[in-house]
Amino acid sequence: MFNRNMQRLNQKPEKNMKIHAKPIITLASAAILLCGLLCQTAQAQTIFLYNADTAVLAANNGVSADDLTVTYTVTEDESDSPALYTYSYVVFNPVADSSSLVTSFNVGFNSDTPGALLAGSESGNGADNAGDGVIWNPTVVSAGNSSPTMSFESYDPPVFGNVSENGLGSANPWASNPGGQQVPIPNTVPEPATTSLLALALLFLPLRSTLLKKS
Repeated sequence: MFNRNMQRLNQKPEKNMKIHAKPIITLASAAILLCGLLCQTAQAQTIFLYNADTAVLAANNGVSADDLTVTYTVTEDESDSPALYTYSYVVFNPVADSSSLVTSFNVGFNSDTPGALLAGSESGNGADNAGDGVIWNPTVVSAGNSSPTMSFESYDPPVFGNVSENGLGSANPWASNPGGQQVPIPNTVPEPATTSLLALALLFLPLRSTLLKKS
């Protein structure tokens, strides 16, 4: 009898050790996982949302051979908070008529909205904030040539919108609308926040359970 009791006493510390070991292992695993997530977030770098994609700007005269092209790139820098977006455009003038010149390029959006356009971030020839977008003027692009890269920074993510170009020649002006294609521009209209939708869902849960009890 005495020996059996001694055996039971000797076994208790081992069981306690096993019981305590599980929470310790769980906490350690959670800490490692959290560290991995934090390190992954810290290492987030600039990513391409659109990389050298091309849109057509239709000529005013309706002749497709006189259309222009715009190559656009949008990058997102996740290391900033909020994320910083860089919009870049290059205009190409393939028109055979040497008298056809592009003299300005306009990206239309509400650039007076806070965060839509970072002051001083515009680059390219003659960049100017007109309140209704960014215009590069003069940006002279002769037949068979491309413009310098025209870019700006914004805290607003991209949405497709209209751009236009003015210049000289029978094909002038050129535009996304009508007959052309849109390019990425800053989305100055805020979308419903995910957190707000989640909060509404959580508020609905007690009401749903009450309705189910009544039914």
